[in-house]
Amino acid sequence: MSPASHVRRLVPLALAALVILPSATARAQGDVRSPLPAPVKVKQGMTNVPALSPLWLLPEYAAKYNVQIDTVMFQRFADARTALASGDLDITAFGPQDITLALGQGAKSMVGIAGVGSGNDCLIVRKGEDIKDWKSLQGKSIGIGAGSISWLKFAASTQEHGLEYPSLKIVNIMGGGGNYLKALQGKEIDIAAVWQPFCAQGIVDGYAQYPTIDHNKSKAVGGLISVLAVNRTFMEKHRDAVQRLVVAYLDVLKMATADRGRWSKIYAEKGGLPEAVAAESIRITQLDATLPLESIKRISKFLSDNGVITRDVSGEIGQYYTYDFLSKATGKSPAELGLNK
Repeated sequence: MSPASHVRRLVPLALAALVILPSATARAQGDVRSPLPAPVKVKQGMTNVPALSPLWLLPEYAAKYNVQIDTVMFQRFADARTALASGDLDITAFGPQDITLALGQGAKSMVGIAGVGSGNDCLIVRKGEDIKDWKSLQGKSIGIGAGSISWLKFAASTQEHGLEYPSLKIVNIMGGGGNYLKALQGKEIDIAAVWQPFCAQGIVDGYAQYPTIDHNKSKAVGGLISVLAVNRTFMEKHRDAVQRLVVAYLDVLKMATADRGRWSKIYAEKGGLPEAVAAESIRITQLDATLPLESIKRISKFLSDNGVITRDVSGEIGQYYTYDFLSKATGKSPAELGLNK
């Protein structure tokens, strides 16, 4: 056979391969939306946080893929973290610092698989008062909850704006967000670094307002609300189920983003809140499944630099996050999904 004849024979084969490859890719992407051949039971941790309230629909959406979810309520991210680390939960959403905190204590059983979005954490002052710049915090009584993501954003912001955090008049608030509101009303504090729906509650009730400054914009931490994570043992045993959970999760976020009214009603119902408070709680929240790993590394470094954890885990924290499921569900690369952000 002459070289020319050989080339003419190979060209149709190459063209056929080009036709086959896209259809194979399409089938692979379609597979992540096919129901599992047998049902898989999942324990999901839930906390009553505005940004996470769409996850109340995850059992309904996951059921389409033969994943059966039982929901367990928690009052704090820290409690959900402990349950996920021990294997009492299979999946939950908690603060972007929680896997780092657990790793700092030696727990290596959790894997972050998706982001949630930005917003939710907030600063409030008494109605009629304002803090227009960060330097104006000097001399003010500031209510914080050490270790919370709102505190982390606040502490990082103060440092970036040239303030020495130890020089500030910090009041540690124990317990839930309602205690911040009581302290603000009672003039025990001048500003609260808290989270929704408590800012919304104070605003709707008419005694609080947002100050000019915003702690969701620090370079070190940013506005990240939460991450979705799974127990490693569960993930290794049920990778197909985790993939369906991520697909269902993306469907839930898409619904909530498109219909904020429904999202608000879900939160009002599950949180036992007036609809006006629920609506204000989600107003500044943006849902987004991308996972900004560099931001999480900076959070980890900040926690160790400030003595919250005893060793710096920023160099290894990337091992406890994966883009595999998010990439397959979206068709996007890890870089497009936040690997370098």
